[in-house]
This record gives sequence, structure tokens and C-alpha cells, in this order.
Amino acid sequence: MPRSRHILIFLLALAGSFCTASAQTVDEVRPLEPEWRETVGPRPVFKIEVEGTDLVKMRFRLVLSQDDFDTEMYVFNQIEEPNGWSFTALMGEYGAMFKPPKPLEDGRYQWRADAWNGVDWVEGEDYSEVDVDSIPPAYVDRLEMDVEQGGTGIVLAWNPVTIDQDGRPEYVEKYHVYRYIRRSFFFVIRPFEIAVTDETKFVDRAEIALVTPLVFYKVTAEDVAGNEPDRRY
Repeated sequence: MPRSRHILIFLLALAGSFCTASAQTVDEVRPLEPEWRETVGPRPVFKIEVEGTDLVKMRFRLVLSQDDFDTEMYVFNQIEEPNGWSFTALMGEYGAMFKPPKPLEDGRYQWRADAWNGVDWVEGEDYSEVDVDSIPPAYVDRLEMDVEQGGTGIVLAWNPVTIDQDGRPEYVEKYHVYRYIRRSFFFVIRPFEIAVTDETKFVDRAEIALVTPLVFYKVTAEDVAGNEPDRRY
């Protein structure tokens, strides 16, 4: 056998043994969060759990579909684009977290996680479903102000928000209360969040609100997915 052929066979064998030795072992990879059919905002945090060896070297791929993976709506590959990914220990288990760089479109998605073992992608056998909602609640209507009896506070009251900005039924989880104060003619009015409440009433007893001659308020609703009017993603 020619010497060059011996060298070629040796190099191929060496390469094969190197690939085998460098491969991580993936026993199981599965979706952890969001939970099954949880409603989330357009940039949710996905959590993946993995079991195997050499986990700190492992890389992941997140796949989202709306037709049981016949087609892939989104594919986030940690090898091709590491931004947004982080390796972490989740409740004593190893895994990864990922936040999409851009908002996802509304809808229900099936999603699964795959793991790279150093040679091939190992597809997760389990999948989960998540509902993405990017439509914020409607603006708060009929915000009213009054002075508390005795002058000890400013009472704010408003109508509950029951629809989103597309007119569909909405579940509001909480309200954000902002105070605007103009200190002088030369300063721009800026809002400061002063409270978060699940009620449709709030009393501002801060001294600055009671002594300032001109004060404004704004109340916004936040839905269960974390959407709030005018919030930028």
C-alpha cells in the first residue's frame, strides 16, 4: 500500500476519534418556560432544560411553529447568533435562557428546543405551546381627581379597562399611576411612576403632590402579557 494512502487513512481515523471525543452527550432537552399555553408579550424569555455531559459547552436552537413544525416560523440558532442567549442553572438543573431580539408576531406557537452535541443537532422530543400577545390594553378612560377630606391626599379614580386597543376583550392585571409635576416655567413636565395597583382607585398622599400648585396624573393598564400602552419593545 502506498505511503500516502497510509497517511490518509491515519488522518481520517484521527479526525473521527477527535470528533467522537469532543462531542457532548445530550440525554434530553426540553422546554421549561413559558408554561403550556401561557400568554406572554412579544419578547418573552424562553427557558430550556438539558441533561447530558459537558453542558457548559453545549449550544442550543429554539424553533417556533404554528403548524406542528411542518414549517418553521422562527429559528434562533445560538451557534449562528449568540446574542440573547445565556447559559444558566435553573432550579438545580442546567439549561439556557433566550430572549428574542425583536418582537414576535401575535398568535399561538408550538416551540421546542434542540441541543448541539458537537457533531449534530439533537432535537427535543417534547414541545410546548405559547400564546404571544403584543396588543396593549386600551387607554384608561375618565380619570378623575378629587381632594381627600381634610386635604391629606389627592384621590384618583378611573373606569376599569376591559378591552385592548383592537377592541377585543382584555384581562388587565394591574394599573400604573404616573405623576407629572412642572417645577417651573423653564422645566419640561416629566412623568414619574408613583404606584402600581390592581384597583381602579389610588390616593396620592405624597407631600410634593399636596404643595405643588400644578400637578397632572396619568394611569395606564398592563395586561397579563406585560403589554402597556406606549411601551416600546
